[in-house]
Amino acid sequence: MDAISQVIHQCETCTAIKQAKQLKPLWYGGQWLKYKYGEAWQINYITLPQTRQGKGYVLTMVEATTGWLETYPVPHATAWNTVLGLEKQVLWRHGTPEGIESDNGTHFQNNLIDTWAKEHGIEWVYHIPYHAPASGKIERYNGLLKTTLRAMGGGTFKHWDTHLAKATWLVNTRGSAN
Repeated sequence: MDAISQVIHQCETCTAIKQAKQLKPLWYGGQWLKYKYGEAWQINYITLPQTRQGKGYVLTMVEATTGWLETYPVPHATAWNTVLGLEKQVLWRHGTPEGIESDNGTHFQNNLIDTWAKEHGIEWVYHIPYHAPASGKIERYNGLLKTTLRAMGGGTFKHWDTHLAKATWLVNTRGSAN
């Protein structure tokens, strides 16, 4: 093994990203077959260390048919930040979806979200609590994103906010995952 290959082989960042790329494709159940691109999304929040700008959460949004990931960093997981993230990252880029799936968190299940979804003609569906298959797609992408952010931070989430755009891109371009 030459010196360059040895350095790459021993690099923790390279190894973590390579492992993320090798994950098997998602299995799509019949629930997603009725949708066309952009019509159905799963969303969630991940918690990360607070940045100097006060951001400690990322709203993650995965398009159901292609697995395209969108991310939106926020200081708090709130209904208002959920609406802002969905408008900026989903509606303005991909169009208004027919349906959005989320867990039952208070940042998703409240009057603001209900009113906003109704005004936009979006059916909001809540996952069955503690039933992993119902939220499998978003949970998988949250794991991929966190693995990539950790790798880019040298094994920690240090400076995750500066790496978020590239990490999202790496998750979206990791090969044939869908």
